[in-house]
Amino acid sequence: MTANLRLRFAFLAAVLVATPALTPAAVAGQAAGGARSPAARPSASASQAATSPAASPAASPAAAPGAKRRQHTVIVDAGHGGVDRGMTGMTSARRPVYEKDITLSIARLLAARLEAAGVRVVMTRTADTLIGLYDRGPIANAADGDAFISIHVNAANPNWKDPSAARGFETYFLAEARTEDERRVAEMENASVQYDTGPRAPRNDDALGFMLSDMLQNEHLRESSDLASTIQQGLRAVHPGPSRGVKQGNLVVLVKAFMPSVLVEVGFGSNRSEADWIASASGQAQLADSIARSTLDYLARYDRRVTGGSSGK
Repeated sequence: MTANLRLRFAFLAAVLVATPALTPAAVAGQAAGGARSPAARPSASASQAATSPAASPAASPAAAPGAKRRQHTVIVDAGHGGVDRGMTGMTSARRPVYEKDITLSIARLLAARLEAAGVRVVMTRTADTLIGLYDRGPIANAADGDAFISIHVNAANPNWKDPSAARGFETYFLAEARTEDERRVAEMENASVQYDTGPRAPRNDDALGFMLSDMLQNEHLRESSDLASTIQQGLRAVHPGPSRGVKQGNLVVLVKAFMPSVLVEVGFGSNRSEADWIASASGQAQLADSIARSTLDYLARYDRRVTGGSSGK
């Protein structure tokens, strides 16, 4: 155990001693940021989130007798939605494109690909509706997800020398940003927190919740990095733009998802040729196919690590 982690546990112990009325169940509930069990009555925001018919918990097939592992569940998150358009780009035909529309189209295709491979999929949204950033992770936790994939569209910094020329794809996992560009992307995507007004929006004085969340996220740090690397490598084969690499940042949408979690920036909507591709049916299909294959590869590799190479279902 590192010195940093020992300090975190020491702090947590001190807080728990100072609050004797806090039961283990209450601690777990606070750590999950209000995540409900699948049997609990959904909150207003969670009820807006939808699963496809095959992805409904009630519709999931029971494991076959003697099965060694359960059916995988992947949470597919279409960034932004509703009044939150995300970034606005322009195609070469001068047609405006909105991040919320591109992400939803790709997310639907990705969900279909994963379901066809036998994966249970839960989508945080299936329509043009607003789901708060801090509500998305708890939706994933309530579904007992094995992975959380958030789809987004990048935009260039207008202060760059030639912002319209920026292009390419990158995949993020939750960790401290190391570069100015990583901080820029986190700030851009985190701007949607202005629409969070529900009970899961963080309080400034919630030190215990912050520490518990931090420790739970550290548990999945290596797996999130592996998932990000696998998706990034897969996109190299289909994306016309350059690979901008695996990145890390303090992305709010990933904070409350206690499982391997990534955010994929599928391209720059601020680049007209790239906007053409990511807004096209062909480009979206290639992106969904690649991310689905990479996710399946990651899940299979994870199963082999956990089971020591034993077969699954």
